Amino acid sequence: MKDMPTNGYVASRALKFQVGFLLAEGKGHASDSELDFPRVQVADDLILEHLRGTLRFSRTSEGILVQGQLETVLPVACDRCLQEFSLTLRFEVEELYIYPPRPEAEFVVHETGILDFAPLLREEIFTETPMMVLCRPDCAGLCPECGQNLNEAQCECSKQQTDVRLQALQQLKERLED
Repeated sequence: MKDMPTNGYVASRALKFQVGFLLAEGKGHASDSELDFPRVQVADDLILEHLRGTLRFSRTSEGILVQGQLETVLPVACDRCLQEFSLTLRFEVEELYIYPPRPEAEFVVHETGILDFAPLLREEIFTETPMMVLCRPDCAGLCPECGQNLNEAQCECSKQQTDVRLQALQQLKERLED
C-alpha cells in the first residue's frame, strides 16, 4: 500500500480528494466517497486509531459542499487517572469548500481540483472531543498525596487531611451528622 509508511499509519495525503471532475460537471452533480482507514495521521498533533464513514461531495455554484457522517477512535488520556484509552467519536460534517479559491475563505478547492479534508477533520474532532475526558464515569482518579491510581487499588494515605480553610465546614458537617 503506497500510503502506508513504516510507522504504521496512513499519511494525511489520503484525506486529499480530487474533485476536479465535479467542478467540470457543473451544479447539482455529486459523488460519494467511503472512508475506512485503520490508522490515519490527520495532522502532526493528531493520529486516529480508526476513521470510517461516508462523505458526499456536491457541486454548488460556490464550490463543493462536503457532507458526511464519520466515526473515529481517538487515543486519549483520562483527565482524572491519566490512564490511556480509546475514545469513540461519532459526528457529522457539513462545510462548503469555495471554488475558485479566495484568500478570505478558510476551506477552498485548489486550482488543481484538490480538496484537502484534513484541516476540517482536525477541527471537527477537536470540537467534538469533550472538555473532560474520562476513562469511565466513576473514575476515582489519582491520590493527591502518593499518586496511586485509585481505580486499581487504595493507598495508605490519610484521608482525613482537611484543608485548613475548610475546617469550619468539616466541623459543621460533623455536628449535622450527629
